This record gives sequence, C-alpha cells and structure tokens, in this order.
Amino acid sequence: MKSYEEKTQQYSTWGDKLLQHTDVLYAIQYEDTFKPVNIQLAPCEVCDSDCPFCSVAGRPLKSYMPFSKIVKMLEDFKTLGAKALEITGGGNPLLYRDREEKKDINDIIRVAGEMGYDIGIITNSEKLERHLDPAVYHYIDWIRISLIKLEEGKHPHDYDFGSFPIERLGLSYIVHASTDGVADPMSRTGKAYSGTTVESIKKVATIVDLNPDLKFVRMAGDVLIENFQPVMKEQWGEILEEMDKHDKIFIKEIWTNEYPYNDGCYVGLIRPYIAPSPEGGDYQVYACTSHVLEKRKYQLDFSLGSIDDVIKIWNDCNRRYQKTGYPYEVRGNKGNDWCESCGLCYYNNNNKILHTVANTMMDKNFA
Repeated sequence: MKSYEEKTQQYSTWGDKLLQHTDVLYAIQYEDTFKPVNIQLAPCEVCDSDCPFCSVAGRPLKSYMPFSKIVKMLEDFKTLGAKALEITGGGNPLLYRDREEKKDINDIIRVAGEMGYDIGIITNSEKLERHLDPAVYHYIDWIRISLIKLEEGKHPHDYDFGSFPIERLGLSYIVHASTDGVADPMSRTGKAYSGTTVESIKKVATIVDLNPDLKFVRMAGDVLIENFQPVMKEQWGEILEEMDKHDKIFIKEIWTNEYPYNDGCYVGLIRPYIAPSPEGGDYQVYACTSHVLEKRKYQLDFSLGSIDDVIKIWNDCNRRYQKTGYPYEVRGNKGNDWCESCGLCYYNNNNKILHTVANTMMDKNFA
C-alpha cells in the first residue's frame, strides 16, 4: 500500500515528476535553456458549478480562447518541446464552445492529440458523454472529476462515466466548511453550501464502490484557507481510512509546505498556465496557477506575456536567465525574495528542484 505522500507525487504535481524529464533538466544545467513540459490551458471561464472554494471566483465568465489561437499556441509550444496538455479551469473546460469557428472541446482534444500531446482533463461534469465524443477517448491519458456536484443535489448513482476507460479516471473532493446559510461573497448564484459532512464522505465512498477500478480519489483541503491541509487530515483522516475499502482514497499530503520557494521561481517555464486577462480575452501566459489565490482572480503581475508571443517569451526568459541567473521576475523582485512577492504557492517543491538544477553547487561531484 502506497503512502499518501507517494500517491500525492504520483497523482499530483508536487515535484518528483520533474526528475523523470532528464532532457529538460539537462538543458537547464548544461545549455542554460528552459523548456516547457506541461501546458495548463483554461480554454473557457463558464462553469456549471459555483464552488465556495473556487480560487478564480472573480474570473471573466464570458471569456473563451478562440480555437484558432489554441491551435497556434499548441504549435508554438510543441516547437519549444512541450509534451503534455492539461485542459483545466478557469471554468469547466468541457463546456468550451467557439461559436464563430464552430468548435468545441472535442476539437481541442483532437488537434492536440494529433500533434502528439499527452492529454489530461480536469472537470466537474458528472456525465462525461454529455460533452465528450467517445471517438476522442484514445487521445486522453486521464480525466479527473471534481465531485462538487455531490454538494449541489447530485447523488453517487447520477455519475455516468460512459465508455471512458475507468482505469484512466480519477476523482477529486475538496473538504470545505459550511457557508453558514449564506452564499460565498464572490458567488454568482447566491447558493449557500452546507460543507463537508460524514454523509459527504459516504457519498464519495459509494462512487468508488460502484467503480472500484478507478485510478484514485484525491482528497484536499480548501486552498483559500492557510494551513488547512493538516487540519483536514486530523479531522477526517480516520473516517477516510475507515471508508476506503478499495485503497483508492488519499489525502493530498502537502502539509504546511504551501509557501513560495524563496530563492527562485522557474515553474512558469516548465508548467505555464494559459488563461485570460483579468477583464477577459487577451489570453496570457501566467507563471503559475497559485497566483490566483491572492485575489481569486487572474493578475497581470504574474503574466509572462501574451499568448501571441509564446516563442518570444521563452527566448527572452532564457536570455535573461543566461545573463542574470533568473528567467523572470514578479513585482520587481529580480528573481529573489519570492515569499515577499507572492502569497500561497503550491510549487515550492518543484521550484526547489529546479533551483538546485539551475545553480551549480560547490563540490557537486561529491554526491
């Protein structure tokens, strides 16, 4: 049985996977060049849920990325060496529609798959084939479904994964507090949420009972609350272990390591986040997904540049790294003192590994 930490590394982005990309690490250390591995794309901001823990509740809801720009972006990133595409939010990406070009989420999957990208999808849709065409399933490496709809009136038997291979499907549940009968201040629907209860956990376990060949169920705390992960494990850990009959459930084990790595940030060139400007449209390459936790919206302070300039951004950042030792800066920090420039950050481990690779250690051969 794997530990929670091992499952966190396997099923989340928490640093160790970088060690599988020796070509990228070699390029950093010996060629002073950063290359992207995984592109995180938020193709649309519309969503059919109103999570009280939504980290981008203040996003521009009507924004979507034109399909032709998505194609050009994928071509540019492939030129730079990108290997995978994670289709995520913003909103629920399965709702993507470009009415002008008459394209939908299946077209994004198809074009990315034909370019050779590995593809993962994060969604909250309980009925996959309401949106996904089974003809594109062979392009998809995994889908992770957030189970918020269990708090919005859906029941375990309402979840219908269609013909998608169950062994490629993971689930995610965010443990969250009650909103005490009133809506979240940034809610767009005015809906109050009752919060996680023992009954909530039983519903999650029932879905696993109905689908015992699922890859995993990831339990995590509300990212808007500082240091909530250890509190969540203390409160719910025993209950989860008791109900986990199939060894599928794990708690995302990040503990208090939720602050920036102070000496450097590099993850933006390895795992860039593509999303709109704060007011919509004008899609940007953001340095990370964590930056939204500060104000629950996108901030141009953390943009590396326009999506129209992908190759230029990487060239400029690599030249800056070769000249100064840091590839980009935020809020004038000159690539240092990131704890002062950023709020909560879930890429501490990733940046620590990248910093070690990017900076020569004294007596490095005495490993």
